[in-house]
Amino acid sequence: SLLCTGWGGYNNYSFLSSVRCAFGSVSFEACFMCVVIFCALCSCSYNLIDFYYNCWLSLLLFPLIYVLFLICILCETNRTPFDYGEAESE
Repeated sequence: SLLCTGWGGYNNYSFLSSVRCAFGSVSFEACFMCVVIFCALCSCSYNLIDFYYNCWLSLLLFPLIYVLFLICILCETNRTPFDYGEAESE
């Protein structure tokens, strides 16, 4: 819907701004998927019980995964380091 809104404005700059925001949203969601895939690759399963039984691996990975998850959350909130400077005309 974001791309349609930019396209419906009949302005090249509004369309470019909507494309930029849409790609930003997709790239932030890719961070979340990297966390899930990384956990699955380390435990060789998507089952949480298998991940629990690999305790020695979990102790090493959870702090790293937690930091990556916090960075992803900051990306989704669009706060200061990850925000888009948008003008009133956009």
